[in-house]
Amino acid sequence: MKLVRRAILIRETCVAFSMINLNELSNYFFLSYMLFYILIHFPFDIYMLIKKDKASYPTPSFESLLEGLSVVLTSFIFWFYLLFSPTVVLSSGKNIFVLENIPYEIQFPLILVGIIIMSIGLIVGCLGRIGRGAYLARGEAKLSANWGHALVRHPSYFLYITGFIGLPFAAFSPYLFVLLLGIPGYIITAKNEEKVLLEKFGKEYEDYMKEVGRFFIKIRKEK
Repeated sequence: MKLVRRAILIRETCVAFSMINLNELSNYFFLSYMLFYILIHFPFDIYMLIKKDKASYPTPSFESLLEGLSVVLTSFIFWFYLLFSPTVVLSSGKNIFVLENIPYEIQFPLILVGIIIMSIGLIVGCLGRIGRGAYLARGEAKLSANWGHALVRHPSYFLYITGFIGLPFAAFSPYLFVLLLGIPGYIITAKNEEKVLLEKFGKEYEDYMKEVGRFFIKIRKEK
């Protein structure tokens, strides 16, 4: 009986939410995502350009063409879709890239999961950008280990990886799983960056690596 009641409750909840237009839900989220990203990143990006001569942070170039293509192309597709989808859907109400005739009970939870994954990545990524700005404000070469960098070692890459995973679900579009091809590129880029950071900061960065995960938030044990 308990299982039946739970099933009925879930069904009633889904019916209650069925009034929500899932296409609009996803696309208003995409607009909010881009707006939040722009509001946080652009001011700090400008500040970083101004302070670049006083305190630059190691940013190694791609070591192979495949790595570069993997990162650049998937990142372009990611941002293009975030801009393209709301423009088309909110003006016409249609989106040819979204699966249709799928039960609401399946669509809604998957879209919600995608939105949550992307939101976590956006928050961490923006905190990382603030931390990078705080690093440059000091005007000296010190390891950035605060804000987003206190959660993961590569907040900006974390934003893209969670975006690549979450967007296919949030958009409910199987075509977007092509974005997963960009994840290996970001992992390779992060590893190459860490080699440079180890050379620059030595043991300090080694200790930091033990405390903070590359892309996963570590639960620190109390000493």
